[in-house]
Amino acid sequence: MHYTGNPTAGLRLGNDGFAVIDIGSNSVRMVIYDITRKIPVQVYNNKSFCALGRDLDRTGLLDRDGIDHAIKTIANYLGVIADFRVSNVRIVGTAPLREAQDAAEFIEAVKRETALDIRVLGGDEEAVYAAMGVLALEPGAEGVVADFGGGSLELARITNGKIKNTVSLPVGAFRIEAMGREAENQLRGSFDALVPQFGRSEMFYSIGGAWRALAQAHLMKYTGQSKGLQGYEILLADIIRFCELIEGASEEEIKQLYGLEGHRAKYAPLSALALRLLMQSLKPRVFITSTAGVRDGLLKEFLSQRSG
Repeated sequence: MHYTGNPTAGLRLGNDGFAVIDIGSNSVRMVIYDITRKIPVQVYNNKSFCALGRDLDRTGLLDRDGIDHAIKTIANYLGVIADFRVSNVRIVGTAPLREAQDAAEFIEAVKRETALDIRVLGGDEEAVYAAMGVLALEPGAEGVVADFGGGSLELARITNGKIKNTVSLPVGAFRIEAMGREAENQLRGSFDALVPQFGRSEMFYSIGGAWRALAQAHLMKYTGQSKGLQGYEILLADIIRFCELIEGASEEEIKQLYGLEGHRAKYAPLSALALRLLMQSLKPRVFITSTAGVRDGLLKEFLSQRSG
């Protein structure tokens, strides 16, 4: 990611802007919102694949190249924030910064380079913000929210607008890769244990780029459309069958047949394996894609505090 200028020339948000930088196992993303509208509008959304958590299970450390890439990305984002003159900025870290032995050194390096203080979210906090994000885009949401990333899986249940039963598991695409041949048995055991809290829900809301990419591939294959992911519904049997197709495809086939590129194509079979096994354990009636993220939950919290 290289920032070359303000994509919305002349827009100066000041205290009417809200920026979130989200540091995850796979990527670093920044979203800037114009909060002058009744429904906040994204005026900037950029993600850079840094893979901080790529070798965390093997080394206990953040990826060295990923560290350099992430710090440069965050520094570039500061330029965007300055151009938009956004007054309200949040920067958060998730699974890799909860677990890596050198997370404190990374956080300090970011502080030195950018003067930003990273807030590391606990697993339950991440699950809550994910569910808040879903509610921000769909206030009537009812069911289970799942956020699958490179290093962890967070789940929460939404009942009558309330968030309950949060859990965070050390399960993500990088970690499934490290499990090797034992992945299916390990995942099935972990997911079956979730049934008492999360099983048999009507609706299953999925956020996070990996499973959203699978939904995008399904949308393209069966409708020929590339837009309209928010609220896109797939029945249980259909999402299981589609995951099986992806699991059996090569990286090149996934690129050609389903339009996924780069790391999305590489890790699609592992992401599909995790999704299939979770669906088979929890058995929701329908899988629903949400374009929300932790960032939307943070925005919802900020707006609530601001109005209160």
